[in-house]
Amino acid sequence: MDVTDCLELPYPECDPPLTKDASDIIQFKALADATDAAVQELADEITDTLTAPDSVMMTGGSNAAGNDVIHALSAVLFDTAGMGDTVADRIVIRQDGWYKIGGYVLMTTAAGTSNGMRVEPLLNGDPFTSRQGPGWSLINEETAWSDVAFFRAGDQLNCMTHHFGSAVTVFTYSVHMWALQIATNV
Repeated sequence: MDVTDCLELPYPECDPPLTKDASDIIQFKALADATDAAVQELADEITDTLTAPDSVMMTGGSNAAGNDVIHALSAVLFDTAGMGDTVADRIVIRQDGWYKIGGYVLMTTAAGTSNGMRVEPLLNGDPFTSRQGPGWSLINEETAWSDVAFFRAGDQLNCMTHHFGSAVTVFTYSVHMWALQIATNV
């Protein structure tokens, strides 16, 4: 029996001259069973995405000088899908889909000073969206950020900060970054 290209569902064959026999019913039953299974698989995937989406939150921290600092995510706070990679110090996407990503970076500064810190998410080591910020300053400078993007399985995420303060001053950074799957690629 032939199958469709995209879902590989069997479909009845009709070779002229058409003769009705018991195989027609068998072929239609095979199509109905395969369609039911495909619909159930899709329903299960949608339910899983809605009730238990892939999600992770990682933290990192460093003491670093320079105006542009790439941050390592070295500890996992929670992880529902094995996305927290503490060897590569990044979030690794496990399934194609749309994700809401975000986090915050805290940078120690002198009281009352502002360095205009901005956060830039990185996809496979490269910027893929606009810088977000600037931070605000009380005793420390903090920038919270979020974005939505489509990612492929295997994509790696982390972030970097930029500021216009002194490039030779060593600042202490505390980084939190999370990713939440909002739709799968079905």
